Amino acid sequence: MDRHPKEIIAEYWDLRSESYARGVTANGAEERRVWKRCLEPFTADCNIRSALDVGTGAGFLSFILIDMGIDAIGMDLSRGMLSQAKEASSHQRFHLELCQADAESLPFRSSSFDMVVSRHLLWTLPDPARALNEWMRILRPGGRILAIDGNWFDPSPKKRLARGISNLLSSRSQNRNPIPFQKFYQPIEKHLPLYQKSEPNRCHALFEASGLKDVAIDRLQEVNRFYRGHTNLSYRLANADAVFLVMGEKGAGQLR
Repeated sequence: MDRHPKEIIAEYWDLRSESYARGVTANGAEERRVWKRCLEPFTADCNIRSALDVGTGAGFLSFILIDMGIDAIGMDLSRGMLSQAKEASSHQRFHLELCQADAESLPFRSSSFDMVVSRHLLWTLPDPARALNEWMRILRPGGRILAIDGNWFDPSPKKRLARGISNLLSSRSQNRNPIPFQKFYQPIEKHLPLYQKSEPNRCHALFEASGLKDVAIDRLQEVNRFYRGHTNLSYRLANADAVFLVMGEKGAGQLR
């Protein structure tokens, strides 16, 4: 392969940024309220004042954290996505600090954040273990990592069939993805360890292997129920009950 996977990933999300920022539901306010309720249990029991949103995209998680009284910085590899986050920040009258950087090599001092969050990012990282090590490095002792993901590309026959029907339906829809996903990701999927394995048990094991403590999984039932009721048929077929959260804490005595 002539190009590094990250170059291809950045190019795809630059091109996809405008359509992605429109989201998958028409009820953005209710979607944010659902996510806020699901995130509150992970922030209420510890002193979280600052957070880094890695792979912020259009700033979705960052805005929720700010609304919860947490100072958030949004970071992304894609400049196109950061442009969407900046525009959304201005529109919503939130002050969101933004940074263009690589999730696997962060430009921040060690122990400088209370929390690191990500949403729909682990599956697209060439080295998720290295990313977690970096996230732990910038986390203060006692801090917390929340990674939200989904098993989007489950290779089971049932899921493959569902995605095939979904693709057929979406190809005839005005809401279809205007950027050919497979053109970008098919050549690099073998370089992405979690591409077909972004599942709760695999992510749980990854967190534990990184040295994180008290690792736990939340199946985000309210979030998945919301998407079942507020998305079109093609999305529901491909992504039914796919979203989950994995949480881990940096031990009080851990240096990285």
